[in-house]
Amino acid sequence: MQTLRILGSLSLTLALIGCAAPARVEQMQTSTNLATRTAVSNSPLREAVAIRDVTGGKETNPMWVSSVSSSDFERALELSLKDAGLLSNNKQGSKYVLVAHLSKLDQPFAGASMTVTATVRYTLVDRATNKDVLEKTLATPYTAAWNEAFMGSERLKLANEGAVRVNIQQLIDALVALKVTGADVQLGK
Repeated sequence: MQTLRILGSLSLTLALIGCAAPARVEQMQTSTNLATRTAVSNSPLREAVAIRDVTGGKETNPMWVSSVSSSDFERALELSLKDAGLLSNNKQGSKYVLVAHLSKLDQPFAGASMTVTATVRYTLVDRATNKDVLEKTLATPYTAAWNEAFMGSERLKLANEGAVRVNIQQLIDALVALKVTGADVQLGK
């Protein structure tokens, strides 16, 4: 009888804690607004960027904490660039290649509201010259409020997704602001 109570308590505890689930691609991708699409339509980067390497992500261990895998991050990045009008239809023949390294995903161990900060180093390379056009490290926090999900593991997943989504949006904003004319490259205002 004592063993059944202990097993019951343990089962209830595990149910309340929940298993960790990986970040979802569709929750990490961005939706581009009209102003960004208009800016992209006049940009030399329009349909000119291909993704070459995405590294640094980690697979989620269901018994530990939610994380972001490199493949899921790459897919969210790809879908976001496509939605913005920046992704090239010809991966091998694109004018620019993008390299992204998810260097850090700062996560809280526990808490009511959970803030995760995603730090990603992006490098945009001109394929013809093999020169870096843009090197930028973006650190973006996102907080999942305590009332967004009952279980802490779900709030952590929401915070992971939000931090990556905001990071990708800031990359797109930086790419749109980038002024590329022939050999001259400079950041826009």
